[in-house]
Amino acid sequence: MKSDQQRLKALLSTTQRTAEDEAWLQSYLQNTDAAELRELSQELFEQHLEQHQPLPAVTTARMWEHIRERTEPANAPVRRNSNIYWWAAAAAAVLAITAYPLLTRQHKKPAAMAHIIQPAGNKAVLTLADGSKVTLSDTGNQVIKTGNLAIEQHEGELQYRSKQVDPTAFNVLETPRGGVFQVTLPDGTHVWLNAASSLKYPVTFTDKRMVTLNGQAYFEIAPDARHPFFVQVADMEVQVLGTSFDVMAYNDEQQIHTTLVSGAVRVLQHNNSTLLQPGQQSRLDPATGNISVLAANVDQVLAWRNGKFELENTDLPAFLRQLARWYDIDIRINASATAVAAKKFGGQIGRDMNLQDVMKILELYDIQCRLENRTLTVVSVQ
Repeated sequence: MKSDQQRLKALLSTTQRTAEDEAWLQSYLQNTDAAELRELSQELFEQHLEQHQPLPAVTTARMWEHIRERTEPANAPVRRNSNIYWWAAAAAAVLAITAYPLLTRQHKKPAAMAHIIQPAGNKAVLTLADGSKVTLSDTGNQVIKTGNLAIEQHEGELQYRSKQVDPTAFNVLETPRGGVFQVTLPDGTHVWLNAASSLKYPVTFTDKRMVTLNGQAYFEIAPDARHPFFVQVADMEVQVLGTSFDVMAYNDEQQIHTTLVSGAVRVLQHNNSTLLQPGQQSRLDPATGNISVLAANVDQVLAWRNGKFELENTDLPAFLRQLARWYDIDIRINASATAVAAKKFGGQIGRDMNLQDVMKILELYDIQCRLENRTLTVVSVQ
């Protein structure tokens, strides 16, 4: 007679189940603990990976949902799943959560093979008003003094302390590809700067608080009704009315996205102007000057700040641009341009994985890649 573990393993490995099997399986999954599910899921993945096959869709879906329910906090955002890409999203999600140690163990390359490319960390360069540059590292703790200005670095964040500072003096905080950083501005506004971005700001604010952004940043504005806050992005301006919001304005993206989380912002470009409400996103086409407004998926927009790659309904070219900025790599496409453009994803994966393990997840979507030095080549897409 089979043990519960043996029966569970047999039932999860097939989609051919009777009504009695389904009833037993549902009861078992509802009453067992997450540790046992994790152990079994790792064992199943090990077998299927050895056979170069993903687990069946129903298997990954059922296991992932029950593991998530037992290990995530009650207020954690629910993962959205597209019917079209459900099996791949579920497989990628369970692989990332339960089989990550297994992947790193099974597919560890010899020392002579490709160097492991790690995810981004806290690193940036601060350019002071006199033109001097200070390199900021992940673990740095220091006080940068220049005149009456004191800038404190606590690991991945800067904080300004100033007295009677020249209001015409500016600093520039720049993150490279593969780097992120935070800064608390002189007025108390907190900014999260994504990879390959820059923020120019005065070392003290006067009547009009204005900063200039290139790339992507999330802002939590310190309220001050008498002194409005503005974010300049190319020839677009975001007028802030005490709020938190995200601006994505990379040069390699076709549109500038402004997403409002709370409060209110006004997006202005020449004679065009639109007022956003919480949960809305404006999209500016710099080529035409047109501004459109639509409902935003805030969880998806802020996934980068929360340590995730949000892949729900994301196309492959957009994901590759994210990978290039996050891992500081170059992208080359040798696959069919039509297939690359049509490929979309579902689910969500952590940004703390090394690049080689992300490539394993791409394989689940039938995307074959080759990594040479710091160039990722997309070989084929099915």
